[in-house]
Amino acid sequence: MRPRSLPRRPTQPLLALAACLALIGQIACLKTAIGGGKLDDGVVIAERADVFNSTALVTSKIGQLQKGDKVAIYHQAEVNGLEWAKVQKEGDSKVGWVEARHIVPRQLLDACLALDQEFAAVQPQIGGRLKRETRLRLQPRRDSAVITVLKGGTEFDILLRRRTERRAAITDESENPTTDEADVKYDSWYLARFPEGSIYRVGWLYGGSVEIVEPPAIAGIIGSGRRMVGAIPFGTTLDKSGAALRNYFILDKQIFSNDPIADFDRIYVVRLDPKSGNYTSAYYELSVRGAYPVSYRNDSDTEAAFAVPLMDKSGAVAQVEYTAALVNNVWTVRKGKLPAALEPPRRERR
Repeated sequence: MRPRSLPRRPTQPLLALAACLALIGQIACLKTAIGGGKLDDGVVIAERADVFNSTALVTSKIGQLQKGDKVAIYHQAEVNGLEWAKVQKEGDSKVGWVEARHIVPRQLLDACLALDQEFAAVQPQIGGRLKRETRLRLQPRRDSAVITVLKGGTEFDILLRRRTERRAAITDESENPTTDEADVKYDSWYLARFPEGSIYRVGWLYGGSVEIVEPPAIAGIIGSGRRMVGAIPFGTTLDKSGAALRNYFILDKQIFSNDPIADFDRIYVVRLDPKSGNYTSAYYELSVRGAYPVSYRNDSDTEAAFAVPLMDKSGAVAQVEYTAALVNNVWTVRKGKLPAALEPPRRERR
């Protein structure tokens, strides 16, 4: 004889109760938010950001924000390892919780815009990509304000490198030093510029989280034991198929260099050979002590110029100009006159 199955309990009252509690929670949330006063204004930087009625494990989605939406920020809190912000969209009556990484406070955004203006004249040195999720900071320090958190794989242009003393404790996995850096008391940071249309354009990234992206046409050209840190395109040369390819003013550095101050120690200029379709050397200079940023004029099809900051032994920097010109269909590179401080010592005649 089969046991009787238990009768199903009605679920409608439970659902109604849950909906009622959720509504009460939203109303309470709204009163708390407005009663507590506005902390700041903000802008949504994610393509889409879900808005919830609370930060609890069981919560309800009450809306969605779009990139560029302006919001009022009423409260910020960390719950279960996530940063949250209580916000209200401009022109909307609803107040809810959204992950803080999707919002940039107005004050930070203004500071970010000021940073962009400060370095507006600095030109890209090479491309970069994040190895992992990383915080974008306002200054090259571990204790600096965080503009936003970027996903691994995010790409950008590298403008500068800074080496700063490690004063703050390590609180972020993405800013942990590598095995080689464990005993070093300094951190390397890169100033990154993001594409047009980004709400934040410029910020600092921890160097250990950044992967240098070599232009595909010259990837691997510098050989083992060295690391490319700059690749500035100039001019064009037609290959066998008639495609116009760029030439490159390359900056690189020995991987195990004992000079932590210099950004690069070699200048290597390559030009495309139209007959073979391969890149060949147009200029080569080793044992320099160079520093970002190199400024350049590269919008002509027949000439280009590069102002390279070079350091002497004391660390003093002087600009040295290198010019590239198309002569008889061949790109030729010349170095300008060295400042006196950078000239090698003359040997006395005996």
